[in-house]
Amino acid sequence: MTYKIFDLPSHILVIHLVVVGIPVAALATVGMAVRPQWRSGKIGLAIIIVDALAAVGTYIARLTGEAFFNNQPGLRTLKQVIDHKNLGMTLIWYLLGLLVAAILLVLAEKYERPPLTTVFAILAAAVAVAAVVQTVRVGDAGARATWSGYITK
Repeated sequence: MTYKIFDLPSHILVIHLVVVGIPVAALATVGMAVRPQWRSGKIGLAIIIVDALAAVGTYIARLTGEAFFNNQPGLRTLKQVIDHKNLGMTLIWYLLGLLVAAILLVLAEKYERPPLTTVFAILAAAVAVAAVVQTVRVGDAGARATWSGYITK
């Protein structure tokens, strides 16, 4: 993965997709959980695609973050940077959980399984909240590392 784009670390550009994409995906999934008519047809498929795109964006952010980390040897021992890296490594799992929960919810609705639909709706909403919370935690750790003077270039 390219380390820099327009002389900026690519991670700094890519994370903005994640910071916007994850809350959008989470809100759409919660909307689908509380509005049964969103689970079928094109709306359900569109929400699954949004969740998948958020997962892909998260993975790309992880790759660009690793490239940034590996190209800045001085960062490898800084606690704030290590905290951000460790939290960032977990974020993809939250997005994959969100994607799976959305798929299960759409399938349960399609095959008319009311008890499972309720369970998957609750699961999807819970995972959506968890994904947003983890995104905030990762972003906060990155901002602390950046604005505390640990990452300057």
